[in-house]
Amino acid sequence: MRLSLAVAASFLLIPQVALSDEAPQATAPIIGHVVTGKQLDEWCEEDRTLASVYVQGILDEAQRTKSLTIRATKQTPKNSSRYEHYLQQFVGAFCLPPDLSNTKATTVTCRWLAEHSWQLERPASSLIARSFKFAFPCLEE
Repeated sequence: MRLSLAVAASFLLIPQVALSDEAPQATAPIIGHVVTGKQLDEWCEEDRTLASVYVQGILDEAQRTKSLTIRATKQTPKNSSRYEHYLQQFVGAFCLPPDLSNTKATTVTCRWLAEHSWQLERPASSLIARSFKFAFPCLEE
């Protein structure tokens, strides 16, 4: 039986309860706290499933934001400052291949984090975007 991504992601939001006096091995993210690259890198090493769910959530949000931005640019006059602002949000953005699996996306992220360990204090979401920018650049036509 497979869990849906929404159900799996909800487990990230449920605080872990210790079933014994021992401290839990891994801790779930705390709502309101930014997940750092360091924490994501630890998940890559210790709990690839948790890393994978986090990466998928970031990709889902990136796709939603991209769709909203495309819709906004189509509804905005081309000579307005808002149009330029919308376009600038995606300068240097990544272009994911249509057949990209979550396993591959997580592998790309985890490998990039390992190779750029000096940046792990930054937010994990921005490091995921940076890893995809290098792995899947948008090619100009």
